[in-house]
Amino acid sequence: MVDPRSALNDMSNTVCVVTGANSGIGKATAKELARLGAHVVMVCRDERRGRDAQAEIRAAAELAHPSRSDPVDLRIADLAVQEEVYHLGETIRAEYDRLDVLVNNAGVFLDTRHETADGIEATLAINHLAPFLLTHLVLPRLRDTAGRVGQSRIITVSSRAHRGARIDFDDLNAEASYNPFQAYAQSKLANILFTHELSRRLQDDGVVANAVHPGVVKTNIWRGTGWMSRIARLFSWFYKRPEEGAQSVVYLAASPEVSDVTGQYFQETEVVNPSPEAYDEKTETRLWRVSRALTGLAETDPPGPVQGEE
Repeated sequence: MVDPRSALNDMSNTVCVVTGANSGIGKATAKELARLGAHVVMVCRDERRGRDAQAEIRAAAELAHPSRSDPVDLRIADLAVQEEVYHLGETIRAEYDRLDVLVNNAGVFLDTRHETADGIEATLAINHLAPFLLTHLVLPRLRDTAGRVGQSRIITVSSRAHRGARIDFDDLNAEASYNPFQAYAQSKLANILFTHELSRRLQDDGVVANAVHPGVVKTNIWRGTGWMSRIARLFSWFYKRPEEGAQSVVYLAASPEVSDVTGQYFQETEVVNPSPEAYDEKTETRLWRVSRALTGLAETDPPGPVQGEE
């Protein structure tokens, strides 16, 4: 296994966006990228928790780089609400003239079915549609940055829980039946299918896209009250600390060893084959089309359309 702490790039003068950055893997990733010199943009749902995490990350960054000032920004957005994701994308495009790294980290495991304000099952909305939409909205900055400095990177946090899952297009919104593990596994498979299709469409743009299973990590994702969450918490002493889980994400964001690697699924810091379902090109294309429709991107050209978009 590659040591993720070896030979990371100096991230000075880069801008890195990390979703779900107030706790768990997201917070640990944001902190380490800030320590490496990056200007980190934290995306959080809860402002109070976001402010607390921002202060902690800023202190760590200033300790590593005493001469820098205010290296950590906070943006508040509920990724379950597409209007807020659109606003977040517009804000990032307007306020930053470059974007070197986008880390799609925010995710949920929900014991019971919930619908978002947009009428979409929440696991699908937060774990898949939010990163799908946000990535599209900030692609102009990712492309511009790649054109100027040679590369930008998209990392989407998936899970080995995708194995055995399939995309149920007949009941994508889980209206006929809802199983929390199936919903979660489907969304993690969607992350990998999205990464494959995205990397193919961006292959000539200098933007690399990869998905990663960072290991089983002790995070707030198991905070629910259902039996599956309770069982998961019973075994939490086996899990990695968030700082350990974040190492693989930081490796994909900052290591020169993977600068030309795209469209891959990593288990920690090693490229591995995902499930056979993750290689189904017809499913990739169909999921892309359905996701565009569910996020409103099919109704109008997104900013900086993906090369080859139908």
